[in-house]
Amino acid sequence: MKQLTSLLLALVLISPLASAATLKIATLAPDGTNWMKLMRQAARDIKKDTDGRVKIKYFPGGVQGSDKSVLRKMRIRQLQGGAISTGAMAQIANASLIYNLPFTFRNLDEVRAIRAEFDPIIKQALADKGFEVLGLSEGGFAYLMSDQALKTSDDVRSRKVWVPEGDQVSLSIFEAGNVEPISLPVSDVYTSLQTGLINTIAATPSAAIALQWHTKLQYATDFPLVFLFGMMVVDQRAFDKLSDADQQVVRQTMASAFKAMDSQNQKDERGARAALQQNGMQFVELSAEDKALWQQLADKALTELKAQNVYPADIYQRLQQRIEAFRNQQTATAE
Repeated sequence: MKQLTSLLLALVLISPLASAATLKIATLAPDGTNWMKLMRQAARDIKKDTDGRVKIKYFPGGVQGSDKSVLRKMRIRQLQGGAISTGAMAQIANASLIYNLPFTFRNLDEVRAIRAEFDPIIKQALADKGFEVLGLSEGGFAYLMSDQALKTSDDVRSRKVWVPEGDQVSLSIFEAGNVEPISLPVSDVYTSLQTGLINTIAATPSAAIALQWHTKLQYATDFPLVFLFGMMVVDQRAFDKLSDADQQVVRQTMASAFKAMDSQNQKDERGARAALQQNGMQFVELSAEDKALWQQLADKALTELKAQNVYPADIYQRLQQRIEAFRNQQTATAE
């Protein structure tokens, strides 16, 4: 009888229930946004398809702090994951930045033309550092927004410009134009706009609305600086505790969710831009000369960042070559 009891206990311990886990994941995305709706549906699907062995608990709206704080809490295992900006992850693996360098893309078609080749590079670089990437999210193009119309770097020098905490690329771009930006976590931006600590930001239209930043700003420079990406990462130690079958469910479900999210984000960005214009925000057009000057500043910043090994120059060069080939193909098709 004792042997039978021991056998039953052993079977319980090695059964799928033994790999049950709750992944606590933090994000700055406010609750109620389309992003959170899709993520919550993915969590329900994962729970169902793993028979309850894998649960995901979200902490939205920045309640767990900035990206830096989330990464720290992941290291000490208070959290298992986070939806984090690629800029924050760049300090862990600089390949995370290859999509977020200034003026890399001109339109969304270019972004999607190269992702199949370069997403795996980013994921592998972070896997080598102990992170499982569950998804890369197309955030959209970020525009310079302010309480005054801005066209050149001279216009920006008199402004109090925000850059995200830890974003070395944005910092270098503005410093190349002799602008001294103010580094703050995302959670402090709205209050800082209210108090006048800052009066200029770079953000996507949908983020500006979701975080209510647009209520303090009247102008947007109609020349996107960068295409923003976010990513959901999970500590590899926590992910490895799941069975192989459950890991596969999580990966597949999240891949589907992020694909749907990219489609939704595209619609949201179009709608958000229209909403900003309807609410009085003016999109300021630049001359070809002004655009060229901005590009020169970006090139200067990229040269400095390359020397500091902030991004992998060889991979980025290859990415640029792929984009140029795509542009040539598009031009040939149109002719």
